Amino acid sequence: MLKAELINPFVEGALVFFRQEMGIDISRDKPGIESWHATPEEVTVLIGVAGDTEGIVLYSMNTRTAKSIASELIGSPVPLYDKMAESALAEMGNIITGQAAVRLERIGYSCKLSPPALITGEGTLISAVNLNMLVIPLVLGDVGNLSIYVALRDKSEEEAPTV
Repeated sequence: MLKAELINPFVEGALVFFRQEMGIDISRDKPGIESWHATPEEVTVLIGVAGDTEGIVLYSMNTRTAKSIASELIGSPVPLYDKMAESALAEMGNIITGQAAVRLERIGYSCKLSPPALITGEGTLISAVNLNMLVIPLVLGDVGNLSIYVALRDKSEEEAPTV
């Protein structure tokens, strides 16, 4: 079951990052639940979460949005999606997820994060192993659209194995 207390820190982290760090006007569209397990857009940053809560978080966008975000972070135009753009997007994922982890720890969930993985190409299969993903679509002003996919579970709610 997806719990709001596990999801909200990622939304809050993204709002702080885009508004305060990058000065981008941001708004949210209606969230939804997805059960498919494939990358939804052309560029996806994937970060694993372990600890008291476990799962994955995806930040997915089209190539134009990826280059626009990278340009903002680097401070110069990014005409091609290259290693520099990948590094900037990985850092975006680290910052947002790091902020979410701090918020989760404040409410009692210890978190360890994996290094970000970048996936290029729409439709790459990703297994979230029986976890649904809550999708939070964000509109980043003139920069484009980015969706956060959160598939986390509270480990304390897992059923004990039967013998």
